[in-house]
Amino acid sequence: MDTLKFKYFGNIKLYDKMIWILLFSISLYFIAGIYNDQFMNLISVTDYLTWHMIFEFASILVSFSIFTVSYFVYEESQRLGLIVLGCSFLLMGALDTFHTLSFKGMSDFFIANTSANRATTLWILSRTLGSLGFLAAVLIPVSKRSSVKKGLFFGITFTLSIILFLIVTYLPDFFPPMLIENSGLTRSKIIMEYVIILIMLSTLFIVLSEYNKTHQVREQQFIIALIFMIFSEFAFTSYGSVYDAFNYIGHIFKIVAFIVLYKAIYIDNVSEPYREMKKARNELSEYSENLNLLVSQRTKDLEEANSILLKDIEYAKEMQLRLMPDKMHEDSTVIFSAEYLPAERLSGDFYNVIKLDDENIALYIGDVSGHGVSAAMLTIFANQSIITLKKDENNLNQIVSPALVLDSIYRDFNNTNFNDETYILMLYGIYNIKKRTLTYASAGMNASPYIIKSSGEIQELNSRGFSICKLGELIVPSYENRVVQMEAGDKVLFYSDGLVEAQNADNKAYGQEKLKHFLRSNYLSKSKALKHELKNSLFKHIGNAERLTDDVTLLIMEVS
Repeated sequence: MDTLKFKYFGNIKLYDKMIWILLFSISLYFIAGIYNDQFMNLISVTDYLTWHMIFEFASILVSFSIFTVSYFVYEESQRLGLIVLGCSFLLMGALDTFHTLSFKGMSDFFIANTSANRATTLWILSRTLGSLGFLAAVLIPVSKRSSVKKGLFFGITFTLSIILFLIVTYLPDFFPPMLIENSGLTRSKIIMEYVIILIMLSTLFIVLSEYNKTHQVREQQFIIALIFMIFSEFAFTSYGSVYDAFNYIGHIFKIVAFIVLYKAIYIDNVSEPYREMKKARNELSEYSENLNLLVSQRTKDLEEANSILLKDIEYAKEMQLRLMPDKMHEDSTVIFSAEYLPAERLSGDFYNVIKLDDENIALYIGDVSGHGVSAAMLTIFANQSIITLKKDENNLNQIVSPALVLDSIYRDFNNTNFNDETYILMLYGIYNIKKRTLTYASAGMNASPYIIKSSGEIQELNSRGFSICKLGELIVPSYENRVVQMEAGDKVLFYSDGLVEAQNADNKAYGQEKLKHFLRSNYLSKSKALKHELKNSLFKHIGNAERLTDDVTLLIMEVS
């Protein structure tokens, strides 16, 4: 495996870092054991309380900061795992606050702080519930959404922390004792610490498994923080006094872990824009005396970059066009004509006509979300998915129905990494030459095709259906095959919504009524002539092709 480069830890592999952290932590642990008596003689109770309060309030501040970020982001993302993680930090922050104020030697907090058991019990509750919250957060899929109001999460978590504090304070026998004065830690305390360590180890392995797939910096730092937390809990299984070295290094491990988490989740996101701003300000100051030369050089760089980008886009356009038929099917039984008018260099529309066998011809037309490069990638996906199905059909020596084709594309689309906001609208049909039947299914195509009968009658086809989108975890659509009987001389116009939505200088759309009127007036025209006349009608309405704001695709099938 090549060495991975990360921002905060140089070029060392994650596993190398884990080994160094383990060696450092174990060494510190043994040093604390060897020099524990000297430490207690060196550090007075007052000094220890000061350091303890500094460590704890620093971690409390981090806990509340992480909760605040997750709390306000939840309103937009609705991510259940994120709010669970935030509530875990809120609960730990609240209980750690009570733990700090209840520490033996501190001023009275509701009751006199004459015993270390109350603070120790609050600590165990904070670590136990926090570790369970971490585990739950990493087990919840990233895509899992919740409709529960964020205020309810806050209310339940905060109320739970208050209830636990009151129980520990006024019902001291409710929980087993965790520390007995002059005797040290109880068996219950040590067992709970090992339970916490086991939960954190489980969380560590889950995050490590995910990191091996994604190599995200944030997951790497979460792993490092978990290692420090685990050693922190080991330290808290060993102290005999709340003022000894093991208790002290346990807090050091904890604050280091929280600093790493703070850096991963909060500081990096907040400070990065300021670092970029400072960099830009320094560059501006450096080149301010020769601004004309700087502008000239930057302009040249932009022109070169733009030239490369345009070449790449032209190449992508060429590749996209190659996916479309260079010659339309035409014989004595059926004739196809098409026109393709992209609003940008790269289009979000696609179509094709494919001969499946001697009797069946497949045709499809579609429209994807957006424009430009992202839309072009979606059209390529749609084309490649349908071509794959065609190959399967040949291998199986049978024709796959339009409904099954759309169902397969829907499932494949939900297995991709496209954004949740992307979608594909399309209509897929199969024309049987012998029976003169058009069997089609629609995936939400929002431009209903029209049949132009040889008598001049115009019939609108039903194109209702569920779009191909990223809702596979919630909805399994049922696509419907619809069959239309065609007659000699009939024509079918398939088109994208850019046709009827094209606007003129007065912002008046071409519209369905104008389209139907055109078809009634030109029903005698052959498919190729009808295509050119419709294109001319569109440009006459909008003024010129530059006014197109959406892609327009026309596909006409004529039964000879």
